[in-house]
Amino acid sequence: MRYLKLSAVYALSPETEFDVVIKGELTGVLKLLNDLGYDGIEYNIPNPFNVEVSRLKRHTFDYNLRVSALSTGLSYLTYGYSLSSPSKELREKALSFFKKYIELSVDLESFKVVIGLARGTCGSKDNPCDEALRRFKNSLKILDDYAVKHNVTLLLEPLNRYETRLINKLDLAIGIAREFKSVKILLDTFHTLLEERNVYDSINRVGTLLGHVHVADSNRLAPGMGMLDWERIIYRLVRIGYKGYLSVEARVEPSLKELLEISIRTLKPLII
Repeated sequence: MRYLKLSAVYALSPETEFDVVIKGELTGVLKLLNDLGYDGIEYNIPNPFNVEVSRLKRHTFDYNLRVSALSTGLSYLTYGYSLSSPSKELREKALSFFKKYIELSVDLESFKVVIGLARGTCGSKDNPCDEALRRFKNSLKILDDYAVKHNVTLLLEPLNRYETRLINKLDLAIGIAREFKSVKILLDTFHTLLEERNVYDSINRVGTLLGHVHVADSNRLAPGMGMLDWERIIYRLVRIGYKGYLSVEARVEPSLKELLEISIRTLKPLII
């Protein structure tokens, strides 16, 4: 039995301009993933209240795939809702969305919800980062109880400074995760490369707090198209006892099929 499995991040919103998610007609993408040998799919959902859950689950399972996690960044890009917003109204909207994401993750048998871009940003005169972080933690306190009740893991993803200034460093994310029962770390190889001294040693630092992994190469293309040593990455993941998904979140170049083919050609021989 393989401890590591492969999935890819799919936008459940074909009109999005976010360029590091796969897009296309759903059943066609599911068939392609299945044909290539992927194990799962990670859905990035802009509005959790606007999902035909039974249909989505049926299609996914019909192609012998499972839902590796639910991503939430499109809710922030589409509506501007964030867990750290200075606006109480927008924070409450974000909390409502995240509670629904938690429920959806149960219905889709994923039990994992990503906190990425929807954490919000900070750094302006009217939104200093210390205050944004305080608001974010207050939101997490509310979601933590709800996630524990539903047996769901919240995946806090450190992001690079060009996307947000709120929680870039791994050590800060680890410290936050330790304050809550439901929170683990999502390690993204591309963000980690930009923010940490060493991608490989960062895996060791996360250790048993690692809950999910996003993979892209040094140029944010498919694994195998850049400079990262994937054998070394897989070795570190196995060594810390990680048993979960490697979810491809990379720029869709040269094409969707080539992205998925190159990724699985690079990674699958290392995890069998």
